[in-house]
Amino acid sequence: MLTLEELCPRGQKCSVFALVVDGRSGAAEWLNELPEDTFRRLMAVACRLAADGFIPNEQKLRRLESNIFEMKLRHPPIRLFCFKYGPDWVCTHGETKPGKRELRKHVAKVKTLRQRYLEERI
Repeated sequence: MLTLEELCPRGQKCSVFALVVDGRSGAAEWLNELPEDTFRRLMAVACRLAADGFIPNEQKLRRLESNIFEMKLRHPPIRLFCFKYGPDWVCTHGETKPGKRELRKHVAKVKTLRQRYLEERI
Protein backbone atom coordinates (compact mmCIF):
# COMPACT_ATOMS: atom_id res chain seq x y z
CA MET A 1 0.00 0.00 0.00
CA LEU A 2 1.22 3.49 -0.88
CA THR A 3 0.63 6.58 1.25
CA LEU A 4 2.06 10.08 1.46
CA GLU A 5 4.05 11.74 4.23
CA GLU A 6 4.44 15.53 4.18
CA LEU A 7 8.05 16.68 3.74
CA CYS A 8 7.44 20.45 3.91
CA PRO A 9 4.67 22.51 5.44
CA ARG A 10 2.01 23.21 2.84
CA GLY A 11 3.08 26.14 0.68
CA GLN A 12 0.95 28.72 -1.07
CA LYS A 13 0.84 26.73 -4.30
CA CYS A 14 1.20 23.05 -3.38
CA SER A 15 2.63 20.43 -1.02
CA VAL A 16 5.75 18.29 -1.23
CA PHE A 17 5.32 14.73 -0.02
CA ALA A 18 7.47 11.63 0.44
CA LEU A 19 5.98 8.42 -0.95
CA VAL A 20 5.62 5.69 1.68
CA VAL A 21 5.76 2.18 0.23
CA ASP A 22 4.71 -0.64 2.58
CA GLY A 23 5.45 1.50 5.64
CA ARG A 24 8.87 2.78 4.47
CA SER A 25 9.73 6.04 2.79
CA GLY A 26 12.82 5.86 0.61
CA ALA A 27 12.94 9.65 0.28
CA ALA A 28 12.52 10.44 3.98
CA GLU A 29 14.97 7.74 5.08
CA TRP A 30 17.56 8.96 2.57
CA LEU A 31 17.07 12.59 3.61
CA ASN A 32 17.52 11.71 7.29
CA GLU A 33 20.91 10.13 6.53
CA LEU A 34 22.26 13.34 4.96
CA PRO A 35 24.57 15.67 6.90
CA GLU A 36 22.61 18.45 8.63
CA ASP A 37 23.78 21.24 6.31
CA THR A 38 23.03 19.25 3.16
CA PHE A 39 19.64 18.23 4.56
CA ARG A 40 18.71 21.86 5.28
CA ARG A 41 19.80 23.04 1.82
CA LEU A 42 17.80 20.35 0.03
CA MET A 43 14.76 20.94 2.24
CA ALA A 44 15.00 24.64 1.36
CA VAL A 45 14.63 23.66 -2.31
CA ALA A 46 11.65 21.43 -1.47
CA CYS A 47 9.97 24.15 0.62
CA ARG A 48 10.52 26.73 -2.12
CA LEU A 49 8.88 24.28 -4.51
CA ALA A 50 5.88 24.05 -2.15
CA ALA A 51 5.67 27.83 -1.88
CA ASP A 52 6.03 28.60 -5.60
CA GLY A 53 4.62 25.45 -7.22
CA PHE A 54 7.59 25.25 -9.62
CA ILE A 55 11.25 26.29 -9.74
CA PRO A 56 12.30 27.41 -13.23
CA ASN A 57 16.03 27.14 -12.39
CA GLU A 58 17.32 23.83 -13.78
CA GLN A 59 20.17 23.99 -11.26
CA LYS A 60 17.54 23.30 -8.56
CA LEU A 61 14.75 21.36 -10.34
CA ARG A 62 15.18 19.53 -13.62
CA ARG A 63 12.55 17.76 -15.73
CA LEU A 64 13.73 14.27 -16.66
CA GLU A 65 10.58 13.15 -18.46
CA SER A 66 6.95 14.17 -18.52
CA ASN A 67 5.94 14.72 -14.86
CA ILE A 68 9.24 13.21 -13.58
CA PHE A 69 11.79 15.54 -12.03
CA GLU A 70 14.86 15.69 -9.83
CA MET A 71 15.58 18.25 -7.14
CA LYS A 72 19.27 19.02 -7.22
CA LEU A 73 22.19 20.25 -5.18
CA ARG A 74 25.51 20.81 -6.90
CA HIS A 75 27.77 20.51 -3.83
CA PRO A 76 27.47 17.76 -2.78
CA PRO A 77 26.04 16.44 -6.05
CA ILE A 78 22.83 14.80 -4.85
CA ARG A 79 19.39 14.28 -6.36
CA LEU A 80 15.93 13.80 -4.90
CA PHE A 81 13.67 12.15 -7.48
CA CYS A 82 10.01 13.10 -7.63
CA PHE A 83 6.90 13.24 -9.77
CA LYS A 84 4.14 15.78 -10.12
CA TYR A 85 0.64 14.74 -9.08
CA GLY A 86 -1.90 17.48 -9.72
CA PRO A 87 -0.49 20.61 -8.08
CA ASP A 88 1.57 18.56 -5.59
CA TRP A 89 4.98 16.88 -5.74
CA VAL A 90 5.72 13.35 -4.56
CA CYS A 91 9.34 12.39 -3.79
CA THR A 92 10.23 8.75 -4.24
CA HIS A 93 13.91 8.38 -3.38
CA GLY A 94 17.26 10.12 -3.39
CA GLU A 95 20.77 9.35 -4.54
CA THR A 96 24.14 10.91 -5.23
CA LYS A 97 24.35 12.26 -8.77
CA PRO A 98 24.01 9.23 -11.04
CA GLY A 99 25.67 8.65 -14.39
CA LYS A 100 23.52 8.50 -17.54
CA ARG A 101 22.97 4.74 -17.37
CA GLU A 102 22.08 4.86 -13.68
CA LEU A 103 19.82 7.86 -14.28
CA ARG A 104 17.64 5.73 -16.57
CA LYS A 105 17.21 3.22 -13.73
CA HIS A 106 16.13 5.98 -11.35
CA VAL A 107 13.65 7.35 -13.90
CA ALA A 108 12.26 3.83 -14.39
CA LYS A 109 11.87 3.46 -10.61
CA VAL A 110 9.98 6.77 -10.38
CA LYS A 111 7.76 5.75 -13.32
CA THR A 112 6.95 2.41 -11.68
CA LEU A 113 6.12 3.99 -8.32
CA ARG A 114 4.10 6.76 -9.99
CA GLN A 115 2.08 4.23 -11.98
CA ARG A 116 1.46 2.14 -8.88
CA TYR A 117 0.40 5.27 -6.93
CA LEU A 118 -1.98 6.34 -9.70
CA GLU A 119 -3.53 2.87 -9.88
CA GLU A 120 -4.12 2.81 -6.12
CA ARG A 121 -5.71 6.27 -6.21
CA ILE A 122 -8.47 5.12 -8.60
